[in-house]
Amino acid sequence: MHLAEKLSIAIRHNKHLEHSTWLWNKVRPLYDRVVSITGHRGLKRVINDTDSILVSPKCRGVIEEYEPDVWRSLMAEIRAGDWVADIGTFIGLYTISLGKRVGPKGRVFAFEPDPRNFAMLEENVRLNGLDGRVELVCAAAGSSDGEVCFASEAIESHVVPGMIDAAADGKLRVKCVTLDSIFADNRLDVMKIDVEGYEERVLQGAKRLLSERNPSPRVLYIEVHPYAWPEIGTTSDSLLDLLKNYHYEVATLQGEPVRSISQYGEIIARKVGTAEWT
Repeated sequence: MHLAEKLSIAIRHNKHLEHSTWLWNKVRPLYDRVVSITGHRGLKRVINDTDSILVSPKCRGVIEEYEPDVWRSLMAEIRAGDWVADIGTFIGLYTISLGKRVGPKGRVFAFEPDPRNFAMLEENVRLNGLDGRVELVCAAAGSSDGEVCFASEAIESHVVPGMIDAAADGKLRVKCVTLDSIFADNRLDVMKIDVEGYEERVLQGAKRLLSERNPSPRVLYIEVHPYAWPEIGTTSDSLLDLLKNYHYEVATLQGEPVRSISQYGEIIARKVGTAEWT
């Protein structure tokens, strides 16, 4: 973290000043200006004490402890030369670190449909010098190619927006692609999915990709949102059956087998040999 940021945070949380809202309202524009100038080449963040990245001054609210359990598990899976899909990438924290870890022979495909988030993603990737290693896709990933209606949240919320199928007032229409179409001629080694309930739709658009024993992805990291499934038509059984049918074994981050999904969290699906499913 930049020295100016550290100093500002220390002053902001001084016990004698932290409740002086009137003061902060007055100095915030000056602080914003200082951060924009000092951080024009990027603000340094060391995510979870392992991955050093740069973020735009517009993303200065990013903290350095970020999904530590998922982060450590996923990063431990990455090999030099891997091709990775980061679906629902938000502003690119995972994308940037994955891009650095796969090396010059690897590739990261980052999918983000929200135009505001995508603009931040583009800037953050550029600041980290990964333009040739990371391919940015301004689209949602789903079960068919076309368009979907998208409910966008403010970038400050750090919540990936959700999608709905029917058009509604105030919603954006965004491009939707299938992973089968994007990776028609290429392999994919690792997939990370964070799409606010549309996990099964993403997988439905990757049937060819998942069904091929070689070179289908060896591991999928999926953030599951069962509270959002009833509107979409997903159930615990439908999602787990889909993964099982393509010979993926599902476990928690702690390695415990997943038989049913009822709570929000992360699951890991690993490709196994067909003989193990007989």
